[in-house]
Amino acid sequence: MQDKIMKIITCISSVLAAATVFFGCSGNLDSSALPVLTVDDSEIDLATESQAVFTVTYNGQDITSESKIYSTLSSIELQGNIYVPENEGEHVFVAEYAGMTSEPVTVTVTDSSPAVVESKFDRHVSVIEFTGAWCINCPEGYDKMKGILAYPQLAKYKDNIHLCAFHSDAEGTDTLAIAQTQDVFKMFKGLAYPSFVTDLRDSGVLTDDGVANFRPSIEAAFTEHMPHCGVAVSSAVASGKAEVTVRLTSEKSSQYRVVVLVVQDKIRGWQKTPTYSEGQDDYNHRHVVRKVVTSYSGTFTGEKFTEDGRVAAGQEVSKTWNVDLDSRWVLENTEIYALVLDAEGYVNNMNVCAIDGGDSGYDLK
Repeated sequence: MQDKIMKIITCISSVLAAATVFFGCSGNLDSSALPVLTVDDSEIDLATESQAVFTVTYNGQDITSESKIYSTLSSIELQGNIYVPENEGEHVFVAEYAGMTSEPVTVTVTDSSPAVVESKFDRHVSVIEFTGAWCINCPEGYDKMKGILAYPQLAKYKDNIHLCAFHSDAEGTDTLAIAQTQDVFKMFKGLAYPSFVTDLRDSGVLTDDGVANFRPSIEAAFTEHMPHCGVAVSSAVASGKAEVTVRLTSEKSSQYRVVVLVVQDKIRGWQKTPTYSEGQDDYNHRHVVRKVVTSYSGTFTGEKFTEDGRVAAGQEVSKTWNVDLDSRWVLENTEIYALVLDAEGYVNNMNVCAIDGGDSGYDLK
């Protein structure tokens, strides 16, 4: 009897041991059997540093090039093993290799740069209008915006508010539409035609109650979202091209990108309106985006001034583009818009100049 009991105990022990091995191999891996993610600097001060470099090893071998490294908060995968932080806070990363996931690594990002309380640069604000020649309510949306901008409280800003209209070709009838319109439109939720976007930050429809959001967005742009950079844009035309140069001076160390647009005003053409439901041929289209100059790959993010996008406090940077002229553009009504985006993707400041011989300079207070 005692021998039988001992055999049962031995059998149970064997089963438990096997189960331990099974569960250890099927989900609860010992951390020593996982890939190891390390970082060269886990504390980044944006005032003096611009990036962190990750390394992934497994069993002592460097497998960085074969691994995926991504943020656990945003699930955004790094392109390679270099992380260029843009926002302060704790950013947690893991690495994946052969179906295994490393222990998390935290990179703490701070910014000891002195805050810019009041900038020496004048604030310029970008307003995008989404419109279309096929859109019967779009002219009314534009009129509503212009009416609001004429309010006495906003009229003082009129020279520093720059409208630009992105046309959509929803019905195949708008010759002013450009390919990038729909991608820019998709960046914002809850919009329809017509709609507005102020500084790529605040947006709303220009019909019914939605238009009430337009005025607060303008007021906030001038009173709450202060610039910490100055923008100067110049353009010279020769031999069928415009040479466009954008200069930027930053008052604090920060990430920047620039979006450059060709904008033509006063284009006479076809447009549906409530009065002319079949369309009128001589409608005056205002501030139409004719071309996105900066590189474009499906997102409206612009181009960096420097290799890592960072500009130090007090530094001036510049970038130049050669733009082929379109025979349809009336140059005397055509301008270059330069929108400078901050680390969060909002327009921090901008400036405008004529395409033919224009030079805005820095607009100082």
